[in-house]
Amino acid sequence: MFSHGSKSSPETPSPARETPAPAARPSGEPSIISADLRVVGDLHCSGDLQVKGNVEGDIKSRSVTIGSGAHVQGSVIAETVHISGSIEGEIKAPAVSVAKSGRVVGDIIHQTLAVEAGAHLDGHCRRMDSKQAKAAETGAGLSSVKAATAPLGTEKKAAG
Repeated sequence: MFSHGSKSSPETPSPARETPAPAARPSGEPSIISADLRVVGDLHCSGDLQVKGNVEGDIKSRSVTIGSGAHVQGSVIAETVHISGSIEGEIKAPAVSVAKSGRVVGDIIHQTLAVEAGAHLDGHCRRMDSKQAKAAETGAGLSSVKAATAPLGTEKKAAG
């Protein structure tokens, strides 16, 4: 087992000594901003994002959950947004829900909106039209959410 007869040359490391590649994040595992973390800057995430701390910047993600006690100062663009904490900024998402502990100061552009009794909402709520909602539902990513939430008349016309 500890034989001195055959040693690996230093130029070819043994497989046991190689540094393993970082494991890919499973698709069901969210990215988490913990309660003791403060982020200053924009966040871009292709999957789910849970905010339990403080974010000063814009968030773009597939799904965003702002937990109780969390605070976001900036806009949020996602396919679904769940708010139990507070947000100061615009929300653009086909599906938005605000829990009774949630506080929103800003406009919400949505397809479906659920607001529990006791939630605080200070802003305008505007429903996406069916064309915008369909584009958001059939799209495969944030680009579809961005296109679906653009003001009417600002989308590019196809050359033809």
